[in-house]
Amino acid sequence: MALSDQLTDLASRTKSLEDTASAAQAKNRAKLESNRSQLHTTVQKEAKDIEASAKKTGTGVKAWWTDMTMRMEEQRAEIRAKIEQQKAERKADKAQRNATDAENYASDMVTLAAYVIDAAEYAVVDASIARQDADELVASR
Repeated sequence: MALSDQLTDLASRTKSLEDTASAAQAKNRAKLESNRSQLHTTVQKEAKDIEASAKKTGTGVKAWWTDMTMRMEEQRAEIRAKIEQQKAERKADKAQRNATDAENYASDMVTLAAYVIDAAEYAVVDASIARQDADELVASR
């Protein structure tokens, strides 16, 4: 996928995140549950895609992506399990703790996303500079 296509996709996903945050603010439960179901499928597919891509890239990157993906999936599963447990128990104090945990996890994931976006921008700049250097060397021959 071309870089411009990837950036367009990223912009679309960011818009979707904004819509989900708006639904959360408005406490639109039906929309949130629908979004959660769609996102669950998407996240699982992307985790597999990332792992497949990392296998092609190399051992160090593969290990890093696999480890990060695995940790993110474990955290997501833990939060999901806590939420399901809260539904069954219906205890207000536990529900508050679970909500706080879920909010903290969401905040951490947004922070991670911001980092990854910055790292991606750095990689784009670095790749562009490397391409310019290579083109200049070829032209000077």
